[in-house]
Amino acid sequence: MKKRLIEFLAHLGIGQHKFEKNVGLSIGYINKLKGDMKLDTINKVFSAYPELNKEWLISGKGEMLKGGTVVNISDYSISQFKQNGYAPYYSYLRVSAGQYDLSTIEQKEVPDSWVKFPEITADAWFPIVGFSMEPKIYAGDTIGVVAVHNWERIDPDKVYMIVTIYDRMIKHLQYDESTPDFLWATSENYPKFKIYTHEIVRIYRVVFAGRLI
Repeated sequence: MKKRLIEFLAHLGIGQHKFEKNVGLSIGYINKLKGDMKLDTINKVFSAYPELNKEWLISGKGEMLKGGTVVNISDYSISQFKQNGYAPYYSYLRVSAGQYDLSTIEQKEVPDSWVKFPEITADAWFPIVGFSMEPKIYAGDTIGVVAVHNWERIDPDKVYMIVTIYDRMIKHLQYDESTPDFLWATSENYPKFKIYTHEIVRIYRVVFAGRLI
């Protein structure tokens, strides 16, 4: 199992510093393992890298990235990725389904890998934290999103990712022609609130939500 985990990290070009930051475990700790990893260690790895195939890591059966393809960002140019149907995956840009300080102001939006899944067309992929959208979307899920260019055509039954100058969040949205200065945001487990349009940077519609393994 240890050997396969190291192989996975090498495949994605994930260095020691990024692994320690994402998982909270050092490469040194992994290298010292003599047997199988403990369950809590395995869960930490899958929480940080949902694209990893659990069956492959534990038993060696199946594909490393079951259900889709994730490639190292250095393998191709951005234009080559897009031409071949890949979308960027931002493992470090978490999206809130709850109350988190996920400011977008100082973070550079550079993907750390590119993802392609059969029959799912998405502009980008992001990991989810928080619980306010359960049972539709769970903490630890990954979402695929497409850009929305006309806010007046927002469907209140759909789920959207909203990027503001303060947060990244997923909510249902409702547009009201009588109040164009804001959109109403609702979720399964949190009270309705206003998002002022002058604070919105981008809006995306969620086209996939779930585990990528």
